[in-house]
Amino acid sequence: MLELPCADRTVGVAAALELPSVMMLVVEDACTRIAYADWRHREPSRLHVRARRRWQAEGHQLRAKRQRLRELAVECLDAPD
Repeated sequence: MLELPCADRTVGVAAALELPSVMMLVVEDACTRIAYADWRHREPSRLHVRARRRWQAEGHQLRAKRQRLRELAVECLDAPD
């Protein structure tokens, strides 16, 4: 089983290997989680106002991407066969 946190579930390895859309979700979710962890690690000091604004904007983009992945996962995984 592979974890798919964007959809709060797991998916079978066979499904990920057989269905390109599921594999794409697994890979994109992993990349987004790595990017989010990197983003949190790079938080600038509150004294650096412009850098902090750019950092916050990047966080908004990452959260929006995570939401799009969640919506795509629901469409892909909950679609009737």
